[in-house]
Amino acid sequence: MCALALTKIQWDIGTAYDLFVSLRALHDPDAFGVRASWAAGVRSRLPAEHRQTLDLAIKQISPPLFFVQTLPAPKDAASVIEMLKKLPPSRVLETLSFPFQTPTSLKETLLNVRPGHKWTPAERQVLVDHARLTGQQSQSAYLEGLYQMWSEREAFGEKLIIALEAYIDGFFAEEEQRILPVLKNGLSHAQMRAGSKPLPLLLEELSNGVRIEKIDTYSKIVLAPSFWGSPYMFLEKLSSDTLMVVFGARPDSMAIIPGDIVPDALIRSLKALSDATRLRILRYLAQSPHTATELSRALRLRPPTVLHHLNLLRMAGMVQILLSEEGERQFSPRYDGFENTIDLLKQFVQGE
Repeated sequence: MCALALTKIQWDIGTAYDLFVSLRALHDPDAFGVRASWAAGVRSRLPAEHRQTLDLAIKQISPPLFFVQTLPAPKDAASVIEMLKKLPPSRVLETLSFPFQTPTSLKETLLNVRPGHKWTPAERQVLVDHARLTGQQSQSAYLEGLYQMWSEREAFGEKLIIALEAYIDGFFAEEEQRILPVLKNGLSHAQMRAGSKPLPLLLEELSNGVRIEKIDTYSKIVLAPSFWGSPYMFLEKLSSDTLMVVFGARPDSMAIIPGDIVPDALIRSLKALSDATRLRILRYLAQSPHTATELSRALRLRPPTVLHHLNLLRMAGMVQILLSEEGERQFSPRYDGFENTIDLLKQFVQGE
C-alpha cells in the first residue's frame, strides 16, 4: 500500500468558518474580489465603536479556523458566541490567536505585555519577524494594533464579543441562511469527487489550482467548505500530522453579493485578461513553470508587482501553484480556466 493511502480525510461543515472569513473579506475587499462600496455599506451597518473593534482585530488576527474546527455542531455563528462567552474575557484573544504552529516566543511576548510596557528589542524582533511571515504591509501599524489589543486584553476580549454579536445581528445571521445550502452542496460535491480522484488532485481541484507537495506526510486532512473564501484555499495545521483545508465552495455562476446577477468569477476572469502585463505572464508560463522571482527578472518588474498580477490570475483560475515543502511557489497556466471564462460569459450573456 502506498503512503498516500494512509492519509485519511475527515469532512467538516459550519457557517462559523464563513463568519470569520467574511469579516476578512469585508475589511479587505480588493483581495477577495468584493465590490469595495458594497463592503463599506455592510460595515456601516455597525456602530462606529464595533467597527473599530473588528477592524483592529481583523488586521492582527488570521481567521481562527482551528477554533471553529473545535466547536460542537452545528458550528454556526451562535456556537461561536456561546463558546467565547464561556471563557474569561482575558482568554478570548488567546483562544482566537494561537493556532498549533504559533511559536512559543510569540505567545510569551503577547501574553506578557501590560499597559505602559514598551517592547524590548528582543520582543520587538519577535513581532517584526512574525509580521514579515504573515505579510503585514505596515509593521509599525501592526505592532501598534497588537499593543492596543494585548495590553488591555480583558477589556478588548469583552468588546470583541459584543462587536461580533453586532455583526451577526446586523448582517451575518441572515447571510448564513443564504450560504448554508451552498456549503452543503459544496461538501457533497467534494465528497463525491474524493471517491474518484487521488487526494493531491482533489485538493488541486478544490483550491482552483494549488498543488501541495508531500501531502502524504499528514495522517489526516480535514476538509471544510467556505462560501466567502472562494476562490482561495486556507491551510491550517491542527497538529504535527493533521492539516486543515478550508476550500472555496461558491459556484462560479453565483455572486458573493446577495441579489447580484453578475457572477464574481466572470468579473475576475475578464479583469485578469484585460491587462497586458498579465497576458505576458501567461505567455511566459505557457513555455515553462516559473517562480515569481524568475518572472520579475524576465519582465523587469519588481517582485511585489509580479506577485500582485499572479494573485489576480490565480483568483481568476488561470494559473496554478505548486507549493514545495520548503515554501517555494512555482506557477504554471490552467487552460481550463480560459475555457471556463468563455463558458461563463456565454451563459451570462444568453441568460442561461
